[in-house]
Amino acid sequence: MRAGRGAGVVLALVLGACRSRNAGTNDAGVLPPPSALTCEGLVPLEVRESLPGFTLKEERPCPSCGPLCTFQSAEQKDVTLSIAYDCRKHFEGEDVRALLEPTLRAGGVEVPAMGRAAARREPAPGMLQVAAWDDDTPCGIVVTWLGKDKERALDIARMTLFATTNERLLRAGTPLPRRPRASPPWTPLLPTPDGPEATTASSPA
Repeated sequence: MRAGRGAGVVLALVLGACRSRNAGTNDAGVLPPPSALTCEGLVPLEVRESLPGFTLKEERPCPSCGPLCTFQSAEQKDVTLSIAYDCRKHFEGEDVRALLEPTLRAGGVEVPAMGRAAARREPAPGMLQVAAWDDDTPCGIVVTWLGKDKERALDIARMTLFATTNERLLRAGTPLPRRPRASPPWTPLLPTPDGPEATTASSPA
């Protein structure tokens, strides 16, 4: 599978995750809403330094999703890394087994000693996806590596979880004002959720 097609699969997986969420569960007044969080503010320096020659691109799979941070390299054209963030109070108080169940049911395997809960699966040949939930913030992440050395997805997930703190979340985005404000323009990256090519997949839920 080539990187271009793989990136489309990654976006479909994240879009499916966003469709399964309640768009009205933003943490207004506590943490910035998902729409205000950015890759520049969230992705830790350790991750960037581990990917020399890769460029970072931010995308929004859906209006209420957190950022999808995609790394690609001009030299390693068949390698794509993405980190999708979902930071909401929705995850607090949920049983760990309930968080893992969708991924395990889709053929995933639990990953011990990673955050509050984590599981890995291979949704496509040459692709490893790690879904994990932080133990000290209301954040879930999905790290997807397509291409050679796919096991690096586990290291990236660990680094990302370790660097995700409430302080980083507060710095990464500015809370929206109380008065109504037009949403920033965005272009759909995939067919609409009702379209024939939209697919669903396990991710933090």
